Amino acid sequence: MDYLKWSDEYTSQAQKILKVIEKKKQKLKFASLDERHTLNSDIIKLRDIYYECVLTAKHLSERAGELKNAA
Repeated sequence: MDYLKWSDEYTSQAQKILKVIEKKKQKLKFASLDERHTLNSDIIKLRDIYYECVLTAKHLSERAGELKNAA
Protein backbone atom coordinates (compact mmCIF):
# COMPACT_ATOMS: atom_id res chain seq x y z
CA MET A 1 0.00 0.00 0.00
CA ASP A 2 1.43 3.38 -1.02
CA TYR A 3 0.63 5.69 1.89
CA LEU A 4 2.29 8.70 0.28
CA LYS A 5 0.15 8.39 -2.84
CA TRP A 6 -2.93 8.00 -0.68
CA SER A 7 -1.90 11.05 1.34
CA ASP A 8 -1.48 13.07 -1.86
CA GLU A 9 -4.99 12.10 -2.96
CA TYR A 10 -6.45 13.34 0.32
CA THR A 11 -4.46 16.57 0.00
CA SER A 12 -5.76 17.04 -3.52
CA GLN A 13 -9.34 16.53 -2.38
CA ALA A 14 -8.82 19.01 0.45
CA GLN A 15 -7.69 21.63 -2.08
CA LYS A 16 -10.77 21.00 -4.22
CA ILE A 17 -12.98 21.43 -1.17
CA LEU A 18 -11.26 24.74 -0.35
CA LYS A 19 -12.14 25.99 -3.83
CA VAL A 20 -15.79 25.08 -3.30
CA ILE A 21 -15.76 26.86 0.07
CA GLU A 22 -14.34 30.00 -1.54
CA LYS A 23 -17.05 29.94 -4.24
CA LYS A 24 -19.72 29.66 -1.57
CA LYS A 25 -18.17 32.55 0.35
CA GLN A 26 -18.38 34.68 -2.79
CA LYS A 27 -22.05 33.79 -3.17
CA LEU A 28 -22.66 34.99 0.39
CA LYS A 29 -22.01 38.58 -0.69
CA PHE A 30 -25.12 38.67 -2.86
CA ALA A 31 -27.34 36.09 -1.14
CA SER A 32 -30.67 36.64 0.54
CA LEU A 33 -31.07 35.88 4.23
CA ASP A 34 -32.40 32.36 3.57
CA GLU A 35 -29.64 31.66 1.07
CA ARG A 36 -27.04 32.89 3.55
CA HIS A 37 -28.27 30.44 6.15
CA THR A 38 -27.98 27.57 3.68
CA LEU A 39 -24.60 28.70 2.38
CA ASN A 40 -23.18 29.10 5.89
CA SER A 41 -24.43 25.64 6.79
CA ASP A 42 -22.78 24.22 3.68
CA ILE A 43 -19.53 26.02 4.44
CA ILE A 44 -19.44 24.62 7.97
CA LYS A 45 -19.97 21.07 6.69
CA LEU A 46 -17.36 21.51 3.98
CA ARG A 47 -14.83 22.87 6.49
CA ASP A 48 -15.34 19.76 8.61
CA ILE A 49 -14.71 17.58 5.57
CA TYR A 50 -11.68 19.69 4.62
CA TYR A 51 -10.11 19.30 8.07
CA GLU A 52 -10.76 15.56 8.04
CA CYS A 53 -9.00 15.30 4.66
CA VAL A 54 -6.04 17.31 5.93
CA LEU A 55 -5.72 15.25 9.11
CA THR A 56 -6.05 11.99 7.21
CA ALA A 57 -3.42 13.10 4.70
CA LYS A 58 -1.07 13.99 7.55
CA HIS A 59 -1.67 10.67 9.28
CA LEU A 60 -1.05 8.71 6.07
CA SER A 61 2.12 10.68 5.38
CA GLU A 62 3.40 9.98 8.89
CA ARG A 63 2.52 6.31 8.47
CA ALA A 64 4.55 6.18 5.25
CA GLY A 65 7.50 7.67 7.14
CA GLU A 66 7.19 5.08 9.89
CA LEU A 67 7.19 2.25 7.39
CA LYS A 68 10.18 3.73 5.56
CA ASN A 69 12.14 4.04 8.81
CA ALA A 70 11.25 0.47 9.81
CA ALA A 71 12.54 -0.95 6.53
